[in-house]
Amino acid sequence: MALAVLLAAWMPGIVFGQTRLTVEVTNGTADGASVVGDEVTLQLYKGQEPIRSLQVKIGEGGKAVFEGLPTGQEMAAVARARHQNMAFHGQPVLLAPGANGLSASVQVFDVSTDTSKLSVGTHHIMIAVRSGSLEITEYMQLRNSSDMAVTGSRRDDQDRPIVIEVKLPESFEDLAASGYFEQPALVLTPNGFYDTMAVPPGEHQVMFSYKLDIDRGAVKIAKEMTLPTAELTVFWEHGQGTLEGLGGPNGRLANAEGLPLEYYQRNDLKPGDRIAFQICGFTARGSDTHTWIILAAVFAAIVVVALLRLRPTSIRMGQQHG
Repeated sequence: MALAVLLAAWMPGIVFGQTRLTVEVTNGTADGASVVGDEVTLQLYKGQEPIRSLQVKIGEGGKAVFEGLPTGQEMAAVARARHQNMAFHGQPVLLAPGANGLSASVQVFDVSTDTSKLSVGTHHIMIAVRSGSLEITEYMQLRNSSDMAVTGSRRDDQDRPIVIEVKLPESFEDLAASGYFEQPALVLTPNGFYDTMAVPPGEHQVMFSYKLDIDRGAVKIAKEMTLPTAELTVFWEHGQGTLEGLGGPNGRLANAEGLPLEYYQRNDLKPGDRIAFQICGFTARGSDTHTWIILAAVFAAIVVVALLRLRPTSIRMGQQHG
């Protein structure tokens, strides 16, 4: 009661104790373990600000019932179910004034350490010169072909699973990730980063970017594959320098500003395979607006957040490594 009074004074317009929300939790793994007894956490938000969290155990029928929830303008709730020590998220539910009898759903999966079910479909590496740096953006179509959430069998020194490992070029800086990734689950290393969250079944769009300094005469870039990759394509904004080491380009395009791009493809790469090239003879351009719009149709799904993750976040990690 004291908490309700404090919240009411802090955020006028919120009405307390009027709404019931039933969260139905299902297991998407064939013949999967029961969810009864698993815990559901309901995070309440006012706008983008988290204000309170509640916990309820799942009962018979796979349902967790939350009573007496507050309602108000910009009020919302997000349910998170923990199954086999992994968290799975549902979609936000609006707690509008007068709302009652609301429902939400969360799908969980049994957890496996069999990373052989993980692969990458298309992997695009976009490279352009901007203000004394190489700016690199990478898109990956991450796939889990099983009906289980896959975590890593390897552990780090804090006993966290190493699930998806991404190797980056030496001396990368200003790493930023968004979309599929969640900040608390990412661990930065001198050689790149890794994700500690289990990968749900299906296909997930991964996006991240970073910079390389070009004060030296040539920048050498080496990328090591950590998952089977069906198709890797390197896009280079032609005319700002020379890309060497990948042979002739497989084709050419124009970006949204009419500048020529050339691209290089490699197929059927295995874990441990490396591609290496260098860029030299730099000429920098000022604006990077809409540089990669030509590829928007290819990765239109990048703006859709994976259903089993909470919300899109932008992550800044460190300044320089290596």
